Amino acid sequence: MTDTHPQSQPRATIDLDHHSPKFRADPFGPIHQMREAGCPVAHSDHHGGFWALMDYASVFDAARDDDLFNSYPSVGVPPSGMPFPILPIESDPPQTRELRDVTLRQFSPGSAEAARPMATAIADELIDEFIERGTCDIVAEFTTPLPARMILRLLEWDESRYLDWVHWVHTLVHDRAQDPEKAGIAGMELFGEIAKQLQERRAAGLGDDLFSDILRGTLDGQPLDDTQITMYGFLMMLGGMDTTSGLTGNVLLRLCEQPELRRQLIEDPSLLEKGTDEFLRHCTPVVGQARTVSRDANFHGQQLEQGDRALLMWAAANRDPAVFADPDVMDLRRPNARKHMSFGVGIHRCLGSHFARMMFQVMLTQIMERLPDFELAGEYERFPDAGEVNAVRRLPIKFTPGPSLRR
Repeated sequence: MTDTHPQSQPRATIDLDHHSPKFRADPFGPIHQMREAGCPVAHSDHHGGFWALMDYASVFDAARDDDLFNSYPSVGVPPSGMPFPILPIESDPPQTRELRDVTLRQFSPGSAEAARPMATAIADELIDEFIERGTCDIVAEFTTPLPARMILRLLEWDESRYLDWVHWVHTLVHDRAQDPEKAGIAGMELFGEIAKQLQERRAAGLGDDLFSDILRGTLDGQPLDDTQITMYGFLMMLGGMDTTSGLTGNVLLRLCEQPELRRQLIEDPSLLEKGTDEFLRHCTPVVGQARTVSRDANFHGQQLEQGDRALLMWAAANRDPAVFADPDVMDLRRPNARKHMSFGVGIHRCLGSHFARMMFQVMLTQIMERLPDFELAGEYERFPDAGEVNAVRRLPIKFTPGPSLRR
């Protein structure tokens, strides 16, 4: 994979700062420009310098070449700043496989499907809180609390405190590039709470839940230490508090902007199952993840050097016209939508992908059934930093009031 184009070309450069307001306003503008210029792999000087991989072929090849593109020490550009790696996402083979095995049972397709009734019950409970009003902030009141409460319930932590966890995670993810001090404070509070949960669980005894499995985990055949357990727990929070809500909020905004898509889903509910991959492709919340180049190598015509950083831009790959016809158009019947890379590729494919799909489908189903005529009811707001998770923070909608199921 490293010598896809044996002849190196002059270094391609791009003025790309994926944490900037300019990128948030138009994330695909510079990507389209570089593709049109024939430079899908280009170097940016921002954040200490990094290679941006922007077409499907280069992202796919890099994601599957763990020997050249290492996930340790950090998958962030700039690096996360964490004193320890976030496990298992910031690890390399063979350790990655052992670390993933710790929680694979809990995140299997069967486990996700078995949790669907629980997710549906939470969805109805949340909708009951606002359906009689005829208005709500669908992100703050629905798409954020549902996955947050689900992951806390799987960990058997106090789900009534989900707002604390959401605050810590959102601050860490969306403020770290612009306000590292604020993000650092949130990080200390979050890790302190995970450490508290660890001690309480050990004292109470392990059970059959997700966090107990993490406490039973091993690395290189040895039990995970407290730091490793804490960093593994942190990864669970990232998935539960940010990305699934980000996807759902992005999709709901698109449905507000294109009501014909909403009508298609209402007229043919089976289209949601068929169209989930297209929603993931088009409304990708995770823009990309970084790797560290392990040795000098020619890669897709560019000369990479040991220690270089490379950003694998999943969202850009998902809009590559060489793979997806009319990539900026959302086609819920797109035949090859399953080729999207929203969950990553290779050994680091998202552990919680089956749960994410299930929760997304539950949220869309309940909205279509109970709030079918929803529409935008004011200005929406995105998180200020779209560099890692491009998501809607506030989405006010209005709809015909309906009955609470509690009555």
